[in-house]
Amino acid sequence: MLLLRNILVALLVICLVAACVAYFALRNGLAADRRPGRLETAVARRLVVQSVPASARSRTNPNASNADAWRDASDHFDDHCAVCHGSDGRGHSEFGDRMYPPVPDLADPAIQSMSDGAFFSIIQNGVRWTGMPAFRQEHTEDETWKLVSFVRHVPQLKPSDVEQHEQHEHHEHGEPGEAGTTGGHEHGGKTIAMDGTSFEPSSFTVKVGDTVTFTNKDPFPHNIVSKAGGFRSGDVDSDQSWQFHATKPGTFPYVCTLHPGMKGTIIVKQ
Repeated sequence: MLLLRNILVALLVICLVAACVAYFALRNGLAADRRPGRLETAVARRLVVQSVPASARSRTNPNASNADAWRDASDHFDDHCAVCHGSDGRGHSEFGDRMYPPVPDLADPAIQSMSDGAFFSIIQNGVRWTGMPAFRQEHTEDETWKLVSFVRHVPQLKPSDVEQHEQHEHHEHGEPGEAGTTGGHEHGGKTIAMDGTSFEPSSFTVKVGDTVTFTNKDPFPHNIVSKAGGFRSGDVDSDQSWQFHATKPGTFPYVCTLHPGMKGTIIVKQ
């Protein structure tokens, strides 16, 4: 009986959303530069909640008693989420304010009222008809729960927390002799282009001591992250470059966490 009620509620919400879409499409077209009204926002949020199975909504965060669990997710949030949600989770970013629906402020009481299980499900499975992708293939359950802890901490996140993290990222990514960001295109040397949402070439062989330059030719940012190689570029804007200095032999797969379909491999030989 409860299942039937949930199905009927979900169908009703879908019908309301469809009616809203049809109304606004006829009146305003489907432009992304108009903010949704209160009714549309309320219906959409209800639809998101209803899309999460009841069994998932009731799950609890195993890190709930760990007050510092959110810190372990800072790098993950910065790599995967900040491009839309902003480093502080408030939704003010290069893309967040221009998306439809706009990226939500994670500190909003309406967002924080959602259960831990709902957050977990949304991060893992994404949300249709929004810009929220599914990260189940890129995140383990433990990483996802730590991201839930980060989302829970957003209302208490201090500007100093964000600044300290950004300073750490800048130091880590710009350490002389290992990696650094440069302005404009690089010429000569060993170059990998980020073009058409892919790495070209996708596999590259270099020697210890070589420097590889990643150049972004797309009109949107990318990054280069390798857990095996222990390097992470931070976001590389359009027409910018990032350099990796090979210091040890090995095979290092890497990925753009902003566009997980972008993958490549650097093979470093003696």
